[in-house]
This record gives sequence, structure tokens and C-alpha cells, in this order.
Amino acid sequence: MKRKNTTMVLLFLGPCLLLYLLLFLYPAVKAFFVSLFDWNGFTSDMQFIGLGNFRELFSDTHFWSVVMANSFGIIFFGGILTFGIAFFLSGLIATGPKGKKFMRGLIYFPSIINPVAVAILWSFIYNHQYGLLNGFLRVIGLGHIQPTWTAPDTLFWAILVALVWMYSGFYFVILSSALERVPVDLVESAKLEGASEFRIFFTIKIPMIWDVLVTTIIFWCITAVKEFSLLYAWGGGVDVPQAGAQNLATYMYMTAFGRRVTMYRMGYSTAMGVVMFLIVALFYLIITRLTRREEIQY
Repeated sequence: MKRKNTTMVLLFLGPCLLLYLLLFLYPAVKAFFVSLFDWNGFTSDMQFIGLGNFRELFSDTHFWSVVMANSFGIIFFGGILTFGIAFFLSGLIATGPKGKKFMRGLIYFPSIINPVAVAILWSFIYNHQYGLLNGFLRVIGLGHIQPTWTAPDTLFWAILVALVWMYSGFYFVILSSALERVPVDLVESAKLEGASEFRIFFTIKIPMIWDVLVTTIIFWCITAVKEFSLLYAWGGGVDVPQAGAQNLATYMYMTAFGRRVTMYRMGYSTAMGVVMFLIVALFYLIITRLTRREEIQY
């Protein structure tokens, strides 16, 4: 009987395991291997240079001052804004306003828009001459200000606002659904005891959705590290991506394939991919370690 069960397990899991090995594990191991070579990706001429790509990468000032700064900025500042807005909107929807389902769909809507369309939309909003923001400033009599929203020193924050707008609805739906699972009788009991909404939120609701919250934070870190489409499309095809808008994913792509001039440094860009993998793994370990606590059953 036991042998029969083992055969059945292998029969059902075997194809999935084979696909996992071929489509994930083998490319991952291959990436570590390629990162040790100077290779253009199109010929069989691969020159072994050991950790040379990593030494060059860690001495690259653009990599640290722009690429990594933008990547970590998206993770931390983008995460704070995205989860802050998602929790705020979840609290509003939890009060049961009229048209609750419509409002939930409206908030989620930006999450289903193609990132290229989002980049075009926000490029128009930020436009210096006929953009929505500067138009609003002119209407309220502040036309003399009219800043250049996408200037080099503000470009990162301009893109971050678009990113937060695009992702807040997605995390709102997840957190809102988790908050609705919190037993109403516990909340009502706390209110009868005189607990404020603030205390109920942090001492009852947050602990009860802790597993969902940790999962969404990890998912955000992964999404933020590998964010590519919006930043790549931001320049509208003229200068993609702009120098100040590069993060780890876009810089890796630019190094592998070039921008206006082909580059084809596959070994160097693969070293960036390895760094990206290590960052994701590090964040996962830190978050799971810091957020470990006893699970609440209800």
C-alpha cells in the first residue's frame, strides 16, 4: 500500500517537479555560472573572469548613487506610501459607505492598467505646459510657481507617485479582505470596554491579519526590486529609461542590450541579476525573522 502511494505521489508531482527544475532551478544556477564570465550573450566565446563582474559592479558609482538608491527608495518610501494609503482606504471602506462595491472596484482599477499606459498618463499629468498639475496651479492663482515635476532632482519622486497610485489598489483589496475576516464580536466587545478605533486597529485587527500583512510586505519587496515596465516606459520611447529613473531591473536590461547603442554585456548584467536575487532573499529572511510571532487562530 505504501509503495502504491509513493508511485502515485511521484506520478502526480513528477511533471511539476520536472518543469520547476527546467524553468526555474536550471536558469537560476546558469545565471550564477554566466555571471563569472565576460560574455556578450550571442557567441560561444566566454572568457572566465571569476568575480570580475561583481568587482566592477561594486565600484560602479552610477550603480550605487542612482540604481541602488532608486531601488531601495521604491522599496522603503514606496512601501510606506502604498501600505499607508491601502490601510487608510480599507478603514474608510470598513465603515460601510454607500456604493461600497463600486468604490472598491474604482480603487482597484489602476492596478489593471498596463504600466505603459500609466507612464503615458502621468507624463501628461506632469507636463510643464498643458499638464493637469500645472493647470490646477494656474486655476488657483499659483501659475507663477509651475515647477518642472520631472526635473532630474524630482524625477524619482514623480515616478514614485505614479507607482504608488498603480499599486495601492492591489494591496488595498488584499488588506481590506483580511480586515473583514476579523470577528465583529471582538471589535464590538472592545468598543464596549471603551477602546478607541486607534487601539482596536493596532491591538486587535493588525495582530489578526498578521500573516496576510507579512505576506504582502514580502510581495511588495519582490515587486519593488524587479519593477521594470513603468520605469522603462517613462521616457515615452525617446530616452528610455532616463538616467535618473533607472533602477536595478532597468539598468540590468540596459547593460545587457544597450539603449541607443547596443552593448551586449550579458555576463555583467547577469551579475546584477544575481545581486537582485540576493537582495530579495535577504529581505525575505529579514522580514520573516523580524515578524515571527505566534499565530492567532480564530
